[in-house]
Amino acid sequence: MKKGFPQYSSSAKLGELGIGIVSRIVSNSFGWLFKRNHQEHDFGIDGQVELVTEEGSVTGQMLAVQIKCGKSFLKERNRWGFVYRGESKHFNYLVNYPIPVVVCLCDPDTHDCYWVMFRPEETESTESGWKITVPFENKLAEAERQLLGMVDPIRDGLAELEVYWKVNQMMGESSVIYYTLDETDVTTQEVALPRAFFDRMRVTRQMAAQCQGKVELMFSGYDTDPRELFEIPEVRAYVAKLDAALPDLIFFARATQPTYTLSTFALCQMDVEWANGRSTKKAVKQVRFDVRQAFDFLDRHTPPLNELTEWVKMPLEEEKRIYFNAVRCIGLRVPPGEE
Repeated sequence: MKKGFPQYSSSAKLGELGIGIVSRIVSNSFGWLFKRNHQEHDFGIDGQVELVTEEGSVTGQMLAVQIKCGKSFLKERNRWGFVYRGESKHFNYLVNYPIPVVVCLCDPDTHDCYWVMFRPEETESTESGWKITVPFENKLAEAERQLLGMVDPIRDGLAELEVYWKVNQMMGESSVIYYTLDETDVTTQEVALPRAFFDRMRVTRQMAAQCQGKVELMFSGYDTDPRELFEIPEVRAYVAKLDAALPDLIFFARATQPTYTLSTFALCQMDVEWANGRSTKKAVKQVRFDVRQAFDFLDRHTPPLNELTEWVKMPLEEEKRIYFNAVRCIGLRVPPGEE
């Protein structure tokens, strides 16, 4: 009495049997979780396996499984194992799948399940698609250790981030953030690490806002040199390179006196001369510089300042405060009305 009723086909029965075989092995033998895909969302992956530790911790590590059940899938063999033939339409899908994929072949009579990790380099092309060998010795029920070795090691992300969070908290709560550059940095022209530090302060809007106007870039190793930093050729060359790597300098640089970051960066990139003799420990003397070069320095950093203040949603008054603080730091006068 078939007429007028939907049919439960033999292929559908085998498909369900294969799902049941794999699910029972994963659940009963390994103590892991099996999550099947709904049939309408099955594009070559029948389910995901989520790994669970002996203590019951669900780790987030996962494997995907493609399951085939039936004697026809175990018929073709070579000297090493069963030959599984896949369709071309599934190949790129499996290649691009974000987690490792395991191909499983299930025997409907014995309920044995054989497996192989899908690796593109281990496949061969065929006239209608591709094929891969599923080794005879690869029984899924005995593969827990091998499967564990195919996922990334468990990370204790919480422990890894505790120090990171603590440092971020300290930076947010500190009034000044000192970053020291030494002679090695100058000699090697190292800018990647300072850039990474500035990127860290930009990881969130809140972090960027908390670090605004706090950073003092210090140069160590030049205390015994009688010259000012802007008089040392290698420092000038390094500052020019570092300045290019830190377009957001004005936003983060400290502008509260005493501060030296912005004045050092500006003077190292200008033609500077002493107005009336060099400074000494007993007497601070003035320097002369081309005001146009000073404004060139400010102009280079103004667009990044605009971008950052807009990103952290600072009002225009705050942006102007930051800009005119920078103007003061490099020795220029703030226009009347902006004091």
